[in-house]
Amino acid sequence: MGYIQEFKKWQEKLENTPYASELASMTEAEKESCFGASLQFGTAGLRAVIGMGTNRMNIFTVRRSTQGLADYLNSVGAKKGVAIAYDSRRMSDVFAKETALVLAANGIKAYLYSTLHSVPQLSFTILHLGLDAGVVITASHNPKQYNGYKVYGPDAAQIGVAPAAAVTKAIENTADYFDIKTMDEQTALDAGLLEYIGESMDEVYFGKVLSLLDLNLIKQNADKLSIVYTPLFGSGFVPVTNILKRMGVTLYVVEEQSQPNSSFPGLSAPNPENAESFEKAIALAKEKDASLILATDPDCDRLGLAIREKNGGYQILSGNQIGCLLLDYVISKHSDSLRGDEFTVKSIVSSPMADVIAEQNGVEMRSVLTGFRFIGEQIRLAQESGKGKFLFGFEESYGYLAGTFVRDKDASIACALCVEMACYYHAKGMTPGDALDAMYEKYGYFAEKVISLTLDTLDGIARIKNAVNTLRENSPSCIASRTVLSLGDYLNGTITKSDGAVLNTGLPETNMLIFELDGGRLILRPSGTEPKLKAYCSARGDSRESAEQYLGELEKAAKELMNKYLG
Repeated sequence: MGYIQEFKKWQEKLENTPYASELASMTEAEKESCFGASLQFGTAGLRAVIGMGTNRMNIFTVRRSTQGLADYLNSVGAKKGVAIAYDSRRMSDVFAKETALVLAANGIKAYLYSTLHSVPQLSFTILHLGLDAGVVITASHNPKQYNGYKVYGPDAAQIGVAPAAAVTKAIENTADYFDIKTMDEQTALDAGLLEYIGESMDEVYFGKVLSLLDLNLIKQNADKLSIVYTPLFGSGFVPVTNILKRMGVTLYVVEEQSQPNSSFPGLSAPNPENAESFEKAIALAKEKDASLILATDPDCDRLGLAIREKNGGYQILSGNQIGCLLLDYVISKHSDSLRGDEFTVKSIVSSPMADVIAEQNGVEMRSVLTGFRFIGEQIRLAQESGKGKFLFGFEESYGYLAGTFVRDKDASIACALCVEMACYYHAKGMTPGDALDAMYEKYGYFAEKVISLTLDTLDGIARIKNAVNTLRENSPSCIASRTVLSLGDYLNGTITKSDGAVLNTGLPETNMLIFELDGGRLILRPSGTEPKLKAYCSARGDSRESAEQYLGELEKAAKELMNKYLG
């Protein structure tokens, strides 16, 4: 069915509904954009602009996806139920309830949070209650016009490739968006197929987070530090402020950004990776002479951190800098009790500095594919085998985790660890900035940058994949005036050395190219769900200046390659 026919079908079905006016006002270009494709479900679930159409987030695409999920769960004999959470985005609460009622109509009990909650709390709830799956309605750090639908498995990590493919097939078998099983809220409650999750679950989660910490260390130093925090209008306010207050620190919250607001006023996107997200927090921090600034995204799985400099200003750290600081701290924290089988995990695109930190401290570092579910998978495998103790995991995209009671990145845990780390260094007469400098002196100077190129067209994903394939077939022997020492082709599972030797990647198949250079690295990875190509540049030097210079050369070379093959 072409987009015109699909549009007319929606127009007919929704003729006497509040949605009719939105459909009637669509231009021809909008009709093609909204109905020219269907939302593609994957390991990251769904993510799209809110609006009417098969290619948008709305109650009908949510119902259809949930019907597919329900069919899959019933096909594998799932009997324990599904937890559902949502963040502060527009329509999140509506989509969450629609999800619960479709599941209920299919005989699957839905455990629905009655207020907005974070992604990690959802992950925790799945494990704590022993459920079959979980759903979070969120578009994470995307701009305000977006929303999304993340699905989690019984291991409390985002679902893997095989179950995602099975759910996708079930969704595709549900052809009619307007013929989906559902039921009203009261009927679901009376039938015991809907249960609201209250504050008691929060208390269990807060206790678990606090159990990870050295509370004596914090108690001795917390009153010497002050913290500024912004939840960026999202779900982090309740968990983060509760945990930090119980730690006894002096806490200042950016009031203008403390309450849920789906418009995210003053922000192009509620993303702690962006400097604009720190503007109000920095102003408050200067007023209060705060030691640290913490910022979390709407679903509270990502953490941004800024530290006070000697001149009174604040340095916003990269995801790699935060991850390496926390990694070094967590390892040193456990140094007296290491038993020899501890391991840490990072995504393969994260800083090579993390590998050096782990190696020099005698701790195993496992590199996994991008996606925190792969870090969660390593925790699960260690627990199932009884071999290995997980210490810490991180992604350069501002995701961090300690402990094993959550299987996704957790900004609440990361906030608590950052404060504990600041207390630790304060006891040594150091600031986090001093610790960062000492880390570079000890492990070497690394500099990283991520470049993103987006093609916002219906064929954008296909064009980017074709560009990477072309580069795969015409790979350069030299980048940024440095010889390519090896090319890792993770789609074919091979690492080809400059001397012709071929090794196995040892990782699952994914569309990614890694060019290893002398003291540097360039990674090209297309998104599987968005028309976006990312280039991860990493450089190492004898000094901060030399590392930054090399990074600039890599960045220029990466842009030239991306533009060349994307035309």
